[in-house]
Amino acid sequence: MTHTATPAEKLRISAELEAFIASVSEWDRSLIEQAIQIFGENGRPFSMNTFRDLLPEMAHGTAGLVFLSLINRKPAPIVEIRKVRSTSGPTHNKEIGEYVLAPFASPARRAA
Repeated sequence: MTHTATPAEKLRISAELEAFIASVSEWDRSLIEQAIQIFGENGRPFSMNTFRDLLPEMAHGTAGLVFLSLINRKPAPIVEIRKVRSTSGPTHNKEIGEYVLAPFASPARRAA
């Protein structure tokens, strides 16, 4: 049986997520957002797998929060196009999002 979050639960989750996102340093946020812009140029899909090895290790743990903050912006500057498997050992091959910059996403994906 699947649990659907109540509006109150969604607000709490949102507030908790916002607190985590706020904990990311401006340096890490800017670094990750720059990588996203560079790798997303010309419509190339990207995920954390794309540039993980280029980021300082301290940014690895915060990158997911930066991705979430971008997805939750209105309008979102990035759009998830599919799930891929993480290539990071500690993640044990879990699914992560693969994205494109919003201008390169199909209209249906941008509206979702």
